[in-house]
Amino acid sequence: MLKRGLLIACSLMGIAGCSLNSVRQHQVLQPERLDLQLLVCKIKSTFFSDANQDGQISVGDHMTYVFNVSEDAACAQSQSTFYAVEQIVMRQALGHDRQQTFVTHFQGTFRLKKGNLQLRGLGSLGLSASKWKAINQSGSIDLVLANIFPESHRLSVIGEGGSYTGLVGTAFVKPGDAVVVDINLFSQFKLD
Repeated sequence: MLKRGLLIACSLMGIAGCSLNSVRQHQVLQPERLDLQLLVCKIKSTFFSDANQDGQISVGDHMTYVFNVSEDAACAQSQSTFYAVEQIVMRQALGHDRQQTFVTHFQGTFRLKKGNLQLRGLGSLGLSASKWKAINQSGSIDLVLANIFPESHRLSVIGEGGSYTGLVGTAFVKPGDAVVVDINLFSQFKLD
């Protein structure tokens, strides 16, 4: 009888402990939100890598970029950097405007004062027919922001270090003279 009573008491304590633990976990999992707006102001460098050495932009080739970035809505004082690479995954049909568009796998890292943010997703690369035909070997190339960010699109974001550790979210990229990147970050964990 004593063993049975002890077993019931332990079982009840275990159930109570589980319910207290689930309440605590529920409180910890409430998301916090952080919104940022960054400006991609200027291209510092671009490099084309002709992976299959066929002398033209084709599936498998990739571009690497380094950009100046502003965290305070003024490109005159850009103090951060964005490193990116995009690999060509598909060539689309030539448009009516003689613009060649490529679907890409895009990823990059913002190196900001408070930490790093990694962006990933599908992107696009838009070049005039004369521009993409002129890129025929690996090396530095001359592009403008409108080539690299020809249209609005969304990317996934992962916080990497500093104030952004443990944050995930989305980025909405809007093309222009300075590319606007609106970032919405959420935390699923409350760090004590």
